[in-house]
Amino acid sequence: MESQGFPRIHSIFFVVFDNEKGPVVLHQVPEGTIVPHSPEANPSSSHPENDALFCTKPIIDFDAISEYIITKEQLNGRLVTICNNNYKVMGVPVRIKDHIRYIRNEYRFNLCFVFERDAETSSYEPIVQKIATVLEVLERECDFLTSEKTLPGAVTIQNVIEQMLEDLNSYCECQIPINASNTINLKLFPTYPNPTTVQNYHVPVCTVDLASMMSINWDITICKVIKHINGISSVRRIADKADVKIEWARQSIEHLLYYGCIILIDIYQFSNVYSIKPEVMQLLDEKSGLQEECIDYVTLPNHPAPSVQQLFKLYCGLQHGVTLRKLIDGNKDRVANIDLRRMVTFGVIKGLIYRVYKYPILFNLSTATAISPGNAPIKIIIQNTGNAIHPQLIPFLDGHHHYDEICTELRCSPKELDEQLGYNPDTLIKSNDETNPDATADVKPAGPAVDDNVNSTSLDSRELKRDSSNPDSWVVEFIFR
Repeated sequence: MESQGFPRIHSIFFVVFDNEKGPVVLHQVPEGTIVPHSPEANPSSSHPENDALFCTKPIIDFDAISEYIITKEQLNGRLVTICNNNYKVMGVPVRIKDHIRYIRNEYRFNLCFVFERDAETSSYEPIVQKIATVLEVLERECDFLTSEKTLPGAVTIQNVIEQMLEDLNSYCECQIPINASNTINLKLFPTYPNPTTVQNYHVPVCTVDLASMMSINWDITICKVIKHINGISSVRRIADKADVKIEWARQSIEHLLYYGCIILIDIYQFSNVYSIKPEVMQLLDEKSGLQEECIDYVTLPNHPAPSVQQLFKLYCGLQHGVTLRKLIDGNKDRVANIDLRRMVTFGVIKGLIYRVYKYPILFNLSTATAISPGNAPIKIIIQNTGNAIHPQLIPFLDGHHHYDEICTELRCSPKELDEQLGYNPDTLIKSNDETNPDATADVKPAGPAVDDNVNSTSLDSRELKRDSSNPDSWVVEFIFR
């Protein structure tokens, strides 16, 4: 059972070290969950209406784990988690030394939380560590844990753990006044995985209405960045429009990504190539609700809604070698009432399609090696165009940088990059499959090794060997993956 996404606390118990008995459970809520409950010790248990507050049988074997509850000195002050039976016990052993009131001049205790064995308890780790520190400070300041004189109405450790269990399970936070000077404040915060590293070429898409969530207390940079998040502009363009440093823009996007306020997609351009995934079949499942969601999202304003069959055929038309421009030219009647950008965005977000990126590699024909920082001459003339490559472009031609990244960093268009590198899809080797004239053969370049799972295309091999005797013979190959 979980409350607001947080695991339920099954028990909280307080343990101290007795010089004669060893670890002893002084307080437990509910009673009987850790050690057997004694009705004589709790007169209220004799009332039938209070029976629900107690357990007839402990849920863990305390004796089996007691040495990890009150531990050796090496583990004092550290978060310790132990699994026993079907439950997980979490606590921070504390040892207070050099106090004349204590026997042997030390006092050792541990306040532990009990959860289900498989519960995700990362959100509770700071809570357990904080309460251990607070109790240590309270004991040092006012003998809160060991005082033998308890005034009527004063807060005790039993009161604390009872309210803590109830409030954290019900409200995910608690505020417990201890005295005029101290109050215990605890609040659970969800723990999310670290976000994907944001790149300059990523395009953020909002999943919530950020404008309505903004307040005057928000970071100034985030407020400036949010105003330009439209699902179209890349991080680089957003930084330019917001007039902020690109590093600050990336940090702001990562912050929003961490809390699930945005997701990242690729830059939408008509030269993009996409391919379908097996998950596209979900679009034909009437019970999934994906059909209605897709139709509502992609339909142009004041236009009739497209059919599921119409959308499915368009998605299936996305494949290697087919750009969005080719898809539009071949399906003008099917895209008349569809926002193609939103259709592609929906497919990427839902995992129905994936982007096929184009990676250029500068390849030396005479040495049969790809470009590297150690063998790059100052001036390189490529056979593709017969012209020299711009020096700023050379570091990106190692096969690890795709067109989106290169165009974003150099602030150029894919068309300008194609002209600079001499990319011409008409020179690609055609497949023998007559039923699919747009398909390209899976051909590996003669130089750098390419994974068999990567769909790659290259220039005609006869062109590559034409000037192989020239030590300065370079050519740019293109890999699609």
